[in-house]
Amino acid sequence: MLSRIVRMAGYKHIFTKYINVLSTAIPTNLLISLTNQKLIVPVYHLISDEKVPHIDNLYQVKKVNQFKKDLDFLLKNYNPISYSDFEELILKCEKPKKNSFLLTFDDGLSEFNDVIAPILFEKGIPAINFLNSDFVDNKNLFFRYKVSLLIEEISKNESILNEKNVQIWFSQFSKEKNYKTVLKEINFNNKHLLNDLAVLLNVDFKDYLETKKPYLTSNEIIDLQKKGFHFGAHSVNHPEYRLIDLENQLLQTKDCLAFLEKNQLATNKIFAFPFTDYGVSKAFFENVFEKDKILDLSFGCAGLKKDFSSKHIQRIPFEANNLTARQILNSEYIYFMLKGVLGKNKITRK
Repeated sequence: MLSRIVRMAGYKHIFTKYINVLSTAIPTNLLISLTNQKLIVPVYHLISDEKVPHIDNLYQVKKVNQFKKDLDFLLKNYNPISYSDFEELILKCEKPKKNSFLLTFDDGLSEFNDVIAPILFEKGIPAINFLNSDFVDNKNLFFRYKVSLLIEEISKNESILNEKNVQIWFSQFSKEKNYKTVLKEINFNNKHLLNDLAVLLNVDFKDYLETKKPYLTSNEIIDLQKKGFHFGAHSVNHPEYRLIDLENQLLQTKDCLAFLEKNQLATNKIFAFPFTDYGVSKAFFENVFEKDKILDLSFGCAGLKKDFSSKHIQRIPFEANNLTARQILNSEYIYFMLKGVLGKNKITRK
């Protein structure tokens, strides 16, 4: 299944690479009209002009100026919409009268308070940030962020790879792969290996959490709520849902929601899948929407696509390397139309 995901992602990557030049020549409003997709949901993680060691080795972080240009483009072509208005449209299965966008962020990172919120507040743009209950108040660190920190440490002095204990640790994996590839391929189910390597490299994740404080605190979240921003659930500790069974998928979702409600960190029953919703069965959605009724809406990040459930909304990632909002969006619209010709712009669930 993993190879299939990689192939699918590769095909879209190749497509978008060659369609970007064409996309800038086509008016966005024309593409909106042709697809009749007037409501979009962009998703970011963070914006920063500073070095971010726990992310820099995973993907390129957009700068403040790039983000502002993205927002200006969105405001030129769409109307910013609040979550309450968005939810009303979705539950009534209605389209907005004007082109509209709901801005979202994942992981509850501290830059949302320090960098992003002031920009959004100034421009009058509401937003939702989806939180992992284990990471609020910097209690724990996402395993992928641990990967970035370990890569950062090794890159400072690659000779450490010659140390006997480090060599033994890496001997668990293919000798054909370099250390970055090995670390990036570690997943939720074997994430404990990262703590073992951290000991060998003298990397202290707890100290990093205490000194750098990469996540929002409860007080910051409550203060941001008072300013009009919304928060939702993003699982307990950010697993890829296809790698855990249905029982644990539901526990991750319910426990995160319960934590947010108990601590008054969220007022809406909304959830965004960590990583991707690829491979999540219809049974999950039947449980959260119909049987247990713990969610009003959920969100994926598969781009501009329809889903089998009107209550599950796909978002458009806006952090593609060196691409403007216009390039990203226009490519999504074109891709949506081409997939529609093949009858493949709607996600089905087993």
